[in-house]
Amino acid sequence: MKSLLNIAGIITVVLFLWTCQDDENEPISESKLEFREFTSLSLKDNPIGNTDLRKIQIYLPRGYENNPSKKYPVIYLLHGLPFTSESFTDITEWDPYIGGNSPFQIYPDFPDEGFRSWVDGLILSGKMKSSILVMPDAGSAYGFSFYSNSILNGGFEDFIVKDVVNYIDANYRTVSNKDGRALIGFSQGGYGAVKLGMKHSDVFSVVAGHSGALYLDGFFGMGALIIAENPDGLKGPDPNKFFTSAAYAMSSAWSPNIGNPPFMVDFPFEYPSGDVVPAVRERWLKNCAFNLLDDYLDGINSLNGVYLDCGTLDELQMTAMVEAFVAKLDVAGVDYNYETFEGGHFDKMFSRLERSLTFASSNLN
Repeated sequence: MKSLLNIAGIITVVLFLWTCQDDENEPISESKLEFREFTSLSLKDNPIGNTDLRKIQIYLPRGYENNPSKKYPVIYLLHGLPFTSESFTDITEWDPYIGGNSPFQIYPDFPDEGFRSWVDGLILSGKMKSSILVMPDAGSAYGFSFYSNSILNGGFEDFIVKDVVNYIDANYRTVSNKDGRALIGFSQGGYGAVKLGMKHSDVFSVVAGHSGALYLDGFFGMGALIIAENPDGLKGPDPNKFFTSAAYAMSSAWSPNIGNPPFMVDFPFEYPSGDVVPAVRERWLKNCAFNLLDDYLDGINSLNGVYLDCGTLDELQMTAMVEAFVAKLDVAGVDYNYETFEGGHFDKMFSRLERSLTFASSNLN
């Protein structure tokens, strides 16, 4: 009987070791990009008709499927152009915005290996931790939503801070507190990342803004440019008139007026003089990151990291706007990282994103 028990014990040990060996040799699951859609409560029933069914793209790192108990930090990527969830993954989405009358003549520096493999490489090289990346669609009928709550466009600030974050936490294994979340954005997304980060420092702990519109007073010098784009009068947004369309989009975010058809905005410039409308300017400046810093200084100081940059060849002259915000951070004693680089608004997008992903990852817990 004793011999039989010994044999049974040996068999049990062998089976256990064989099972462990099998687990160790199980192939590591590949990273993947998932496409999802979900309904945003914050965008329901907006007057302009922006859809509340929103596309979202999610990068899941290698090994995500192998580790059912592991939780991952989440980095949210906020697009500027184009106005889709595929701004960072599909170069063809940029075709309508490069060349011709556009101020942008050079495509972003998309990696040859593709977005997913590029992020894999950053993780494998140790430049960033294994993380989930989330790319939501924040496009509006006017194109830019500027990640702002608007009675015309809907609640695009709440869409990011509440709806997207809650959806990701409910459907993926996330570090579901502020120390596990970062915001990174380009252009209007750079503005959005900084604004939402300082206002919602209980939700996010790291922000990075690339070429962000952080000093809105800088836009009020473009009245003459908009008038020059419209010699026959202001007739609304036009895909061939970038600055005019951008001004209407900003107005839809910051000076909406549902009682002012057909465009339902209060425009910031008089026609044909190009003079600034003071009352509209004041409404815009209530949404300016430079001014919001006064109210949310404690918020930005509580973040684990703030990263900003801008190209010295920026086609929209954003460098002065970013540096005005940086100067105010200095006066307020806020800790931050700021860099300039030789490049334009978007053409170095991925080389800069590598910098901010590394920064964000190193400051996430």
